[in-house]
This record gives sequence, structure tokens and C-alpha cells, in this order.
Amino acid sequence: MRAVLFGARRELIRVDLHVHSSASFDCGVEPEQVAAACRRLGLAPVFLTDHDSIEGALRLRACERVVVGEEVLTSGGELIGLFLRERIPAGLSPKETAARIKHQGGLVYLEHPYDPTRRHLSEEAIEDLADLIDIVEVFNGRSDGKANRRAEELCGILGAAPGAGSDAHSTADLGSVYVEMQDFEGASDFLAKLRDAKIVVGRSKLLLTAQAKLGPKIRRR
Repeated sequence: MRAVLFGARRELIRVDLHVHSSASFDCGVEPEQVAAACRRLGLAPVFLTDHDSIEGALRLRACERVVVGEEVLTSGGELIGLFLRERIPAGLSPKETAARIKHQGGLVYLEHPYDPTRRHLSEEAIEDLADLIDIVEVFNGRSDGKANRRAEELCGILGAAPGAGSDAHSTADLGSVYVEMQDFEGASDFLAKLRDAKIVVGRSKLLLTAQAKLGPKIRRR
């Protein structure tokens, strides 16, 4: 299914907040191929969140509007930083990783917190980070409905902004989940506008089981 373009609502943009490229160890898609696929799908800017690397995102900056992200493997599980300027090394504690994200002026994005098949943070680590978490991924395109619903509940408890992404490791999965929101300038403006965004679920492989039961701000395409 092709993504639907919202031509009558040009003030809105569509962004997939969790995307990988060949800068990740488990993805073979070059960053330029990711960017081209995003253009075809009307996704912009490109959010690239590779495992323990910002190399792919930096490669795109000369010719694309890109938000530099990194999915960092901390000593306690994975944590994403958005709007980064420098790579954050793997292996640090979750709290030190979050602090380094903040030091760069970035945003702390807690991804797939309850997916048992992923390297997610423990509840104790999340509690320790509670005041540092800006965004909770309430819909991950590769997680099941139960994990996504629990993530939405956590987002409400923390008072964080809700985020979503396909977690694409191939161009076929890009845009299976995306966020529709007002355009933004910089990290703080993005975070403020994300709170009023809508999450759109379309081609997720787990859509039939998830049923997008995540509240009024999430709708099916």
C-alpha cells in the first residue's frame, strides 16, 4: 500500500522517528537509499537512528534535511538520542547516556520499552531516568499490540511526548508508522509540537493484531 499524501494539508509534515540504514550492523540499506525512499513516501525530514552510529545521518546532511539520531546500546539496554551533534559511545549507563544526550541539546527518546524481543531498559532503569525522558515511543512498527499499549500507558505516567516509528531496517518498512505534525525548527520546537501530533498506522506487519488501540491521537490509514 502506498502512503497517502495529504496535499490539502501542506502545513503538516510526516516523519518516521525510528529508522535505520547501513550504518547499523543489521541493515543493508545505504543512507542515500533511505532518503530517496522517504522522499517517495513524503516523509521529511529524515530521522536516522542507527545503532551506535551517527555516520549515516552525517552523510545525508549535505543534501537532505535530516535529524541526527542514534540508538545507543547502554549497559542496561537501548536508548535513542535525537538532535545529536556527536556520537555517544555504547556501554555507558542509561543515566549517563541520557545526560550526554541532554548535554548536546538533544532529546531522550525511549523506544520499545516493553517489547520482550528487544534490548529494552528495565523498569528500574526507566524509573531512574524518569525526569530525563522527553519522548516515549508509544507505537513501534515491529512491536505487538500489548507492548505498544503498555508503552502508551508509560508515556502518560511520565508526562512525556508520544512518539512513533517504523523501526525500519528495509525500505519496504519505511513509513509503516509515522507522525503527522506541524513543521518545526530545532529540538525544543519539535518536542512542543510533537505533543499535538497524530500517529498514523498503515502498513505495519502487526497492524491486524495491534488494532492501533492507542487512543484518539492514533489512527489507521
